[in-house]
Order: sequence, then structure tokens, then C-alpha cells
Amino acid sequence: MFIADLLIALAAGLFIVWIVSLVFGTRGPWGSFMWFFLVVFLFSWAGGAWLMPFGPQWRGIGVFPIIFVGILVALLLTAASPRTSRRRWAAREKAAPDSAQEKAMADAQSKADVDIFFWVLIICLLLFAISRYAWYPRIG
Repeated sequence: MFIADLLIALAAGLFIVWIVSLVFGTRGPWGSFMWFFLVVFLFSWAGGAWLMPFGPQWRGIGVFPIIFVGILVALLLTAASPRTSRRRWAAREKAAPDSAQEKAMADAQSKADVDIFFWVLIICLLLFAISRYAWYPRIG
């Protein structure tokens, strides 16, 4: 069950984040597809492990809880993401080329966006998902 839950959450998380990124033009609050995917995937996995399975099943795993949790979290993170339209971004790049120092400061700021809160969230989600299999194993 562990591997099946993990695979379904992985596939659902990747698909949901890809669709949300295309539709809304965002990569989550952290500005990176990878971090956005990681958070949606872990929430989907934990939610799918703990919620009562319903809907179509694959190897005894309910697919709908995983998908619904993934969609909910992706939309919440998208709503919390800063918006910059592609036109404004292109106009800003054409208007004034940045100096090397300004680019270095922007890179440092983007690296600092993934802070301690993010890592605490990731660790808690991992523990939450794995604890389901340790304390309440599914029999069947």
C-alpha cells in the first residue's frame, strides 16, 4: 500500500502542478516548479493516506482523496503566489538591463525564499504521511 499510495500521489501531484502552472502561469509562492510540486505531492500523499478512500480504486487505494487534496493545496498555493504578468516581465527586461550586483542580489533573495518554515513543513508532511503506515497499517 505504501508504494501504491506514493506512486499515485507522485503522478497526481506532477499532473496537478503542471496543469495549474500552465493555466495560472504561476510556480507557487517559492517561484520554483520543483518546490511547488514537492509541497503538492506531499500534501496529496498525506491526505490520501489519512482520508477514507472513495471513488475508483487502484490496488485498494482510493484515487479521489489524493487528487482532491492535491487540487485544493495547489489552488491555495496559487492564490498565495505573487503575480507578475509575462508582458510586464518582458517589458521590465527590455527597459533597463540590470547590473551584475542587482542580479546577484535577486538570486540571493530567491534562494532565501525557501526558508526554515518551508523545511519544517516538508518534514511534518513526511512524518504525517509515514505515520499512517506505522500506526494504522491497512489490512487487505
